[in-house]
Amino acid sequence: MKIRFAVVAAASALTALPSWGQANIPVMGNTNITISGLLAPRLGNSEITQGNATDAAWSNRSAMPSETGVYDNTSRITFASTSKITDGWNVIFQVESRFMTNVRPGTALLPGNNPTVNNTTTTTGAAAGAGSGLAVNDASGWADGDTWAGVSSPYGTIIFGKSSLYWNEGLSTGYLSPASEGPGESYRIWNVPGLAIFSMLSGYQSESVSATGAIAPTDRNILGNTRATNTVKYSSPLLKPDSESLLSFALAWSKNPAGAQAMFVNSITPTTANSNANNNSTYEGGSTIFGRVGYNGHGFSAIASYLDQKFEGVLASAAATELKAFRLGLSYKIAGFKAGVVYDNSNMVNGVSTAQLVGAAVLSDAKRSVLQVPISYSFGDHAVYATYTKAGDTSSLSGTSAKQLNFVYDYALTKRAFVGIFYTKLNNDANAYYQPFLSGYSPFGGSAIAKGESWRDIGLCLNYWF
Repeated sequence: MKIRFAVVAAASALTALPSWGQANIPVMGNTNITISGLLAPRLGNSEITQGNATDAAWSNRSAMPSETGVYDNTSRITFASTSKITDGWNVIFQVESRFMTNVRPGTALLPGNNPTVNNTTTTTGAAAGAGSGLAVNDASGWADGDTWAGVSSPYGTIIFGKSSLYWNEGLSTGYLSPASEGPGESYRIWNVPGLAIFSMLSGYQSESVSATGAIAPTDRNILGNTRATNTVKYSSPLLKPDSESLLSFALAWSKNPAGAQAMFVNSITPTTANSNANNNSTYEGGSTIFGRVGYNGHGFSAIASYLDQKFEGVLASAAATELKAFRLGLSYKIAGFKAGVVYDNSNMVNGVSTAQLVGAAVLSDAKRSVLQVPISYSFGDHAVYATYTKAGDTSSLSGTSAKQLNFVYDYALTKRAFVGIFYTKLNNDANAYYQPFLSGYSPFGGSAIAKGESWRDIGLCLNYWF
């Protein structure tokens, strides 16, 4: 089957992946539409254990400690189109929709929960970064994935709409396209709750500390979700410094990547004298910028990326006003063996609030770093993987580190269909609160793991790219 590549050459790993040309439908004139996608069901068993949680927290917990079921690993269908303007120039668009292989489209993900709560459209910077426990009332979504329109040219591509930024930097799908080789996790099947790129590399902890020193952590996801909205993104063409190398870079800007601007209410209490001036200056002060560069060649894969997110509608003196993050990665591949390292550093400005015995709370930055070491070996149609990921303490607060270990085996049924076993073990330190991706509605019946608890999961997974 002839391979057709997605219209954005330097796209991120899980979003604008190669289109496998299952259907190429001529519409009119020089316009055509390509249909591609992913089917990704899994049979999994998950268990929460006490780990480093206190006895009191464990005995009073409400989460479901164990669960077995059939789940979905972010299946999607993508419609992409190109329409020629002139030689080398095209109008392009992409509509990516998510669907679930295990439930009907109208099935509520959280039966009985309030479907109106959505952390991606909250009113403060702190909440805008929250990623765990979204009370979503739908199991699928039209155009919920990367959905945009733009223009491609010999000088690069510019798109407007929803686009994945930062969170997936380093994630590798080199088995689909040499341009999407990355230094981080590179399984041909994945169990999305067990991907450390979600739970740690793109998660961070902000904290509140009581006057007695008790730490209450909050788990947050960078950008609040995996698709940044209101985005303008430029992707360079694939540059070739030599016959064996590929180099690319991307730049993006968003006024508000976590939701529509109209959803934000300014946190200032209006007064007759200053309401207009304060509201305007605070709202207009927020925006997000992103940049990345990637290289593949001579067995090496390298990435460097940067994110600066200034939250909308938040006073400079408030908690959680700005998130700064950067990520670096390097790997080397020889024959069937690959080893890499990825380093991520994030800083939530005013992300730690420490209560005082007398007077107001003191704010300080929530800083954390994460180191990931993935290794893999492929032989014939088989591949085995081991990935170790460790998050350090947040801003030197004791007991806020965590570590995760993944062991994976997968087998290539065809060049684009893979099946395998995925095992994950996540250990939080006593004051850490890192969550598996999608916890809060799947798995565990709508329950997230508590502070200091551990989590393990084993899944039989299928990934079929069509």
